[in-house]
Amino acid sequence: MACYEVKGRNNYYMEFGQGRPILLLHGISNSGRAWGPQIPELVAAGYRVIVPDHAGHGASDPLTAPFGVSDIADDTEQLLARLGIETLDVVGLSLGGMVALELALRRPTGIGRLVVANSFDNTATPEFRAMSEGWASVFEQPHGPVTRLEQNWLVSVSETFRNTPEGMRTYQVWHGIAATSHGPSLAHVARGIVGFDISGRLAELAMPTLFIAGELDRMSPPDLSRRMAEKTPQAKLCVIEGAAHISNADSSEDFTARLLRFLSLQPE
Repeated sequence: MACYEVKGRNNYYMEFGQGRPILLLHGISNSGRAWGPQIPELVAAGYRVIVPDHAGHGASDPLTAPFGVSDIADDTEQLLARLGIETLDVVGLSLGGMVALELALRRPTGIGRLVVANSFDNTATPEFRAMSEGWASVFEQPHGPVTRLEQNWLVSVSETFRNTPEGMRTYQVWHGIAATSHGPSLAHVARGIVGFDISGRLAELAMPTLFIAGELDRMSPPDLSRRMAEKTPQAKLCVIEGAAHISNADSSEDFTARLLRFLSLQPE
């Protein structure tokens, strides 16, 4: 089955490959399809890849109230229980990185390796609240998810990537995802994720952790990932040159190589 039920909602997910489980968590207003560049490489490396759509995203059911990081983590816990998975690796980007951090704090011995890309440890700030409210207001407009994609595409990925055939193909696919997305649900997520703050708990992360930043990321600047890495006991930091906020897409070869190297715990 490609769906699992949580409190009457149907959530969508897909699986690929066999071997050690690894969970890939996407960012706000996207879907699991954002991990397309990484899935084949992880399967070839011997992983069982699990790719959910967050509630209110992709093919998962719409939302009727604010839905935050803890709520998405709760849904994810239900998926893992359904699949009978107790130990795994977790990779999250942007919103997905926040969920990954939440899961890691909940499962100190259940997550072997953690990767947090282009993300945040604290959204309980006036700056983030204002940014998130701006997203929510756009999402609530007619065709809001498409409007937001068109507005944010220039800062989401690098100019170099935008002008490549793969960049154009990615834009077309994501534009189609946005065109079928439920804007009010995404507004509920945008408002729900405000107030997340684990900045004082990073020292509790018990597993090897890789923080990935994009050199050109203006939404989650490299200094933010650097600060998180400095507070995390077994952390490494890599800054991908020429990458923007969605670094797994605009710098997929570099991102995937660094991801696989870390997951196999090989030296740099």
